[in-house]
Amino acid sequence: MEHIRTVTREFATGDKAVLHLEARSGNVVVEGRASDCVVVEAIVHIWTDISSEADDAALLVERAMEQDAHRVIVRAPSLQSQREGWGALFGAKGGQIEYRVRVPRRCAVRVLSRSGAIQITGVEGVVHTEAISGKIVVEDVRGAVTIASRSGSVLGERIEGPVTAEARSGKLKLRAITGNAQIEARSGSLEVEEIDGDVRLTAKSGTLSIEQVRGKVYARARAGSVRYKGRVVDDVDIEAHAGSITFAVDPAVPFFIDAESHVGSVRSDLPPRPRSEAPPAEGGPKVRLRSHAGSIRLTRWD
Repeated sequence: MEHIRTVTREFATGDKAVLHLEARSGNVVVEGRASDCVVVEAIVHIWTDISSEADDAALLVERAMEQDAHRVIVRAPSLQSQREGWGALFGAKGGQIEYRVRVPRRCAVRVLSRSGAIQITGVEGVVHTEAISGKIVVEDVRGAVTIASRSGSVLGERIEGPVTAEARSGKLKLRAITGNAQIEARSGSLEVEEIDGDVRLTAKSGTLSIEQVRGKVYARARAGSVRYKGRVVDDVDIEAHAGSITFAVDPAVPFFIDAESHVGSVRSDLPPRPRSEAPPAEGGPKVRLRSHAGSIRLTRWD
């Protein structure tokens, strides 16, 4: 039988705080708001035939929350017992704790999770989050962001600050980033869009999509195609080891191009530049495209 207990604690931290949360199994939501305290709500799911054991589990969860000045530390306990019934049930099925945390906007956030989705929104501080298994979403953040996922998709949107992200297995997408981005996707597609900074991208197995980057681009794809869309405003260096490259750009914005495929064609659908039109200025953007086993196509960005 499932029993549900809710534990709520409020910590007076001031309008600038630090949250450190370690979850075991269950979703985590962290939301920034105009406040001077951290409010932690834990929803505890217990499978047992004895109601009092669910109460004991909730007490363990409450005791695993503590405060050190403006820092709040939450560590999900291991919900196991040696008592007959409870321990056997947890050993087979396991308890689950969901965390919903409201923090001051000026809060640095660190969330680690073994299993479960993570969502962090609306904070103005450094964000570091890791998940072994589960989706990660980071949105509307002002500060440096670090994301690491072993198994699960990653989405980062509307972030004002540098981003470092890694997804070992799952789709990784970043959109509307003000700052530099360093991203790696080991197994799964990688998409970046509307980046106001330099980007460094590595996709080991999966497609790589780049759109509207306003800084330098350095991209490497081992086993998948690469698609670039947007104006060329800075240097671009793209290599695809076993896949094609499609480079869709605005032909009205001049740049220097160096494209070569070891095994495959290189084709341009762009109109030739009139002789009367001035060439790119010295020191203008340089584009280097290389494909070892695929075609390269230059076309117009619509």
